[in-house]
Amino acid sequence: MMTHHLLSQDHTILERGAMQFVPFGVDAQGEPVRDVSGIVIRDNVDYLEEWMTRTKGTEAARRAIEDLCRLLNRRLRDPSHHVTLDQLRNVWNSYSYEFTSYLREFCRELSEDPAFYRNVGQEKHISPLVQALGRSFSLAQVHRMYPYYANKFARGLDYSVVTVSESSAVLRMCLTQRVYEQFGPYRKACVAQICESVKGRLAMVPAKLHRLPPSTVTDRACIVRGDEYCEWEVRWQPLSNCHVAWHVWGMAAGVLTAAALRSLFPGISIGELVLSMLVPVF
Repeated sequence: MMTHHLLSQDHTILERGAMQFVPFGVDAQGEPVRDVSGIVIRDNVDYLEEWMTRTKGTEAARRAIEDLCRLLNRRLRDPSHHVTLDQLRNVWNSYSYEFTSYLREFCRELSEDPAFYRNVGQEKHISPLVQALGRSFSLAQVHRMYPYYANKFARGLDYSVVTVSESSAVLRMCLTQRVYEQFGPYRKACVAQICESVKGRLAMVPAKLHRLPPSTVTDRACIVRGDEYCEWEVRWQPLSNCHVAWHVWGMAAGVLTAAALRSLFPGISIGELVLSMLVPVF
């Protein structure tokens, strides 16, 4: 394992003059760069624009996202890797964790919001589609599927479930060697970004899926403190029986709707069937 002298959390990756790793596309070994989904990048950009619009107006928001691209491109050595706003908002792209860390730091600085990472997790990282699909599951089931959902957005991390009950879960996140190498001595500051974002997202699962109060998320271990992994205890208010039944009936109605449409219109596409199933759930 490559070792680095680790700097404190106050030393962010912006102290590194230029990015050292390929930000997207194909890396030096010929492997596709797929550490972070473009969805995460778009969420940060969109939240920056929305936050600036709310706090300082539309003109300030426009300047902020233009400055974001300018600041990122200044840190990219190869002009062929320079980014545009349209590219940053394309959810089908994938990026390195180093690039993502630079982008998050610049977003926080431009927004002047000290809680930027957590706020993005709370407001953006549970998409309307995930909310719709998740409403048919109990909160215990949703947290058991945490590694599956998390890996859709950040493939450079390893996620696992330690325990789950009807009102709580213990979840764990480890960094891969690839990500450690990208962070170098700035590991603590970069992991702090990830932790705050994840905790913001986890806290809002009950509110976004079932309109319940947010979860409480407590640190049990943290890489920033020198532990081998980050681990959180998540506690939520259990769903009532009628609340669960309502969503079960919603999903059942969705399945029946899709079956009826398939019999009436054999040529209907899979996408249209999925949408028809979601209507009763909504």
